[in-house]
Amino acid sequence: MTYYADLTPYTYDTDTDTDRSSPGPGETDGPASPASRAFRGLPQVNVGWLARVRPYAKGDAPPGLVDALKGMQHTHRVQQTRGYHFCPWCAARLLGLVGARDNCPRGSAEIRVIGEGIVYAAPELITHYVEAHGYAPPAEFVRAVLASSG
Repeated sequence: MTYYADLTPYTYDTDTDTDRSSPGPGETDGPASPASRAFRGLPQVNVGWLARVRPYAKGDAPPGLVDALKGMQHTHRVQQTRGYHFCPWCAARLLGLVGARDNCPRGSAEIRVIGEGIVYAAPELITHYVEAHGYAPPAEFVRAVLASSG
């Protein structure tokens, strides 16, 4: 996965002509689904695009954050890709073990969270990074996640 520093402008997959999100109940697949229309026109910034060779902020997750992110993997999922990427820390730890890839967390989409006049774009593995590797996302992202889930 590509590394981007937190809160830098989102540039990873900026194709806005089509929405590759999974349609939810009552939605149809295709351009400008309700999920993508909600954040059109707002600036998007990166959160949680981590790399094993780069340091990242660590700390205990605030109460409710992991559960809220788990829910958002279903309700706020966008930019589904055809391939997937593995957690860089778990993949390195499991390297060489038979079946390691089957047991390594992986992601193939992103989530979007709307904050105050901004959209946070995160890989869906952000939940795993917070829960298993102590990643501490920026406070404004945490506030937006908790406000969106409540």
